[in-house]
Amino acid sequence: MSDSNLQYDLNLQENWMKWYPQEIFLKNSQNKKNILFHLDKMNKKDFCVNIKNQDFSYDDKQVKIKIDDILQKKYEEGFKKGFLKGQEEQDKLKEKLNNLFFSFENDLSKFENKLYSELLKIILKISSYVIGKNLNVDKSILINYIKKMINENSFLLKTPKLIVHPDNKVLIENTFNKFLHDHKWRLEYDDSIDLNGCKIISEDSCLDATVNARWQELYRLIFSEEY
Repeated sequence: MSDSNLQYDLNLQENWMKWYPQEIFLKNSQNKKNILFHLDKMNKKDFCVNIKNQDFSYDDKQVKIKIDDILQKKYEEGFKKGFLKGQEEQDKLKEKLNNLFFSFENDLSKFENKLYSELLKIILKISSYVIGKNLNVDKSILINYIKKMINENSFLLKTPKLIVHPDNKVLIENTFNKFLHDHKWRLEYDDSIDLNGCKIISEDSCLDATVNARWQELYRLIFSEEY
């Protein structure tokens, strides 16, 4: 076989399309026997073609491909749209959760501050009760308080008087007797003054160094804006 014939055969094979004969049926199947005896009288109108099981033609296949492409495109569009919508809802949910956590942190911080404040008040009240009622006199503390008050305010006080607890009479007289006499300070006693406290009162001022006054100042420093 020559090369040209071989090439021609290959081209035929490439362009070859399978063909399937159509199934032909009689339209009037009830009179099948009578019709078969009169075949010479039959014409095209007496037959029909069964296309139920017939394969798609080339055009039909192209239509099917286009339909599949359209369905695939719609699927992709729907998937993309659903994905974007889901992402948007996820972002909204994330924002809500962030706001919830932020609000929770603020509320927790406020609660902690309030709890801290209440606990501190209780501790201070208990401590002030214990210090005010049960501690014995601390000579060094009392003497230092009085010396500090005298050094800082003695020149500003007019006709001052020093008030202490009666149990501290001997201690104060032995320590400050010369100063009180030289500067004409009066020494008085008051049972309501705690053992480790004192007061200095003049015509225009009152210096309170009692335990109760010191606790009140501590309260003010802790719970005011100055703290």
